[in-house]
Amino acid sequence: MQRLVALMAALALSLGLLGACATSAPGAGISGTGTVVSIQEKMQGSQAGSVAGAIGGALIGAALGSQIGGGSGSTIAATVGGVGGSMLGSSAGAKAGEKMVWQVTVRFDDGIDRTVTVAERPTYRPGDKVRVEQGIITRR
Repeated sequence: MQRLVALMAALALSLGLLGACATSAPGAGISGTGTVVSIQEKMQGSQAGSVAGAIGGALIGAALGSQIGGGSGSTIAATVGGVGGSMLGSSAGAKAGEKMVWQVTVRFDDGIDRTVTVAERPTYRPGDKVRVEQGIITRR
């Protein structure tokens, strides 16, 4: 019973840490017209893989940690194992689901540079005039 409580505590802590890392979709809310300044390729980790890895890592780490010691020492080891396993699993899961994205910096007509991340290889180049609608970039 004590091991189950430690396992659940480690899992809850891991999910809380992951929730703090959640972000909105790249480019969401960005709209207007401007000129492409630069385009950079970047590998982006998988958020779904990160979550799945964290949960699996927390369960395995807590189970292994609970085998150490007895009583409250076992509970502490299970909690530490769960948190450590969650962190390792999250990193491995994100890396496994990596994909190529492009970060496009656009100088909007108001003079402000904004970076929009797109999942498909751009057909436009630096210097091209573009329109951005909710993070979708099209040549104008």
